[in-house]
Amino acid sequence: MIKKRIKVLLVAPYKNSFLGSGKFPPLGLGYLATSLRKQNYDVKILDCLQAGIGACGYRKYLLEEKPDIVGINSWSCSVDEVKEMLEITKDVNSQITTIVGGPHPSAVPRQAMEFFSGADFGFKGEAEIGLPMVIDAVINNDHTQLVKVPGLLWRVQGEVKINEQIFFDKLDEFGILAWDLIKPAQYVQKGTIVSGSTAPIITSRGCPYLCTFCSPHIVSGRKIRLRSIENIIKEIKLLKDGHGIKRIAIMDENFTFDKNHAMDFCRRIINDKIKMEFFLPNGVRLNTLDEELLSLMKKAGFLPSVAVGIESGSQRVLGMIKKRLNKKTIKTKVSLLRRLKFRPIGYFILGFPTETKEEMYETLRFAKELKLFRAAFSPLLILPGTEIYDYLKNNNELPDNYSFSSLVTDSVTYAPLGITLEEFSAIRKDIVFKFNLQPRVLMEYMRDWNSFVFAAVKFFSIFIKKKKVENVCG
Repeated sequence: MIKKRIKVLLVAPYKNSFLGSGKFPPLGLGYLATSLRKQNYDVKILDCLQAGIGACGYRKYLLEEKPDIVGINSWSCSVDEVKEMLEITKDVNSQITTIVGGPHPSAVPRQAMEFFSGADFGFKGEAEIGLPMVIDAVINNDHTQLVKVPGLLWRVQGEVKINEQIFFDKLDEFGILAWDLIKPAQYVQKGTIVSGSTAPIITSRGCPYLCTFCSPHIVSGRKIRLRSIENIIKEIKLLKDGHGIKRIAIMDENFTFDKNHAMDFCRRIINDKIKMEFFLPNGVRLNTLDEELLSLMKKAGFLPSVAVGIESGSQRVLGMIKKRLNKKTIKTKVSLLRRLKFRPIGYFILGFPTETKEEMYETLRFAKELKLFRAAFSPLLILPGTEIYDYLKNNNELPDNYSFSSLVTDSVTYAPLGITLEEFSAIRKDIVFKFNLQPRVLMEYMRDWNSFVFAAVKFFSIFIKKKKVENVCG
């Protein structure tokens, strides 16, 4: 039996992004908080970026709150900060149990646990089921139960053990994430999707596609798992009525993969007369779109601007990265979007292994040919756990200065063989200039002030390398 109410602190670390300090509600921590509350734990969420604190502020927070358990979320770009925070935690009180989770330990679990020496435990993949189990084992001093915890990363006589990862199908049983601990209306940052009146949600987990550069499946698996429409609507109404939210960003990797589920969602929004706006910032797969679905999405309140993942204008590159999409289909679906009065935005990536300069400019020509209203041309980031990462690592082709902490949007950290980083950077700048100087594109940015700010920040981030904010005590 638990003799006292255990205090658990879930932390989103201070880190850098293409905006210098990109703020975004920590959805994963919100779900974990809900899971822990079911077991009567006292839970708090600390988002260091939103709170505006660094190392010294974090130390002060620990001294004031005195948590028993600290769990920290780690993206690959934040590994250095997370390592520092784990060390601070143990320095404040060595008896605090420290746990690290998120995309990075999910992608390279053994390497992550060796790097995060201050972490007592870690998680590979989702932890809504496993986190309460490991905390229960720790507070009851019953380490025999650790072997049963799904996805747990732990040590036995210094050796890292990795428990089998599971993907729970019944997402509704995770409940609604703890929005009262996150307070979405407080997330306001010009040029991003968080505007104070916008909140992100997910309606599904998993990605069945095999794109060699992509990593969401590492945490959430290949199988698409769906929340019920009732569960989703309950969350939307909570955000609307309880937090004043007017716009919903659906952060799914594959919202339109299951057409029936997407259409049922739209019908429910229409039938319940929920007057809100919806958009899909992570983009949609073009091959999943048809006129029936798009027409219903429009009636339900989806914004005209629709992001689509195209990646490349070279059919050879599309095949190489296993995009499973051909240029004919891309043209047909983008034309459908335009005909239905949507304003397609193209997501492209430059600098895949073996990609040539000519193929990069083929991507530019294709983007222009599609008459996209906007487009992003991002440099390839070699994300740990992806097929591209494994290929380059196994063939000793990772850049000499490759660092997880450099995996920040718009950072040029890799160039195909035969092209220097400087040459690749110049090619990308030229492509960005030539696409964005089209009158149609300039007019599109002028239509939406937030998009204009976003474009301006992105534009300057390509040319001005931002410095990390130093955490100085004083």
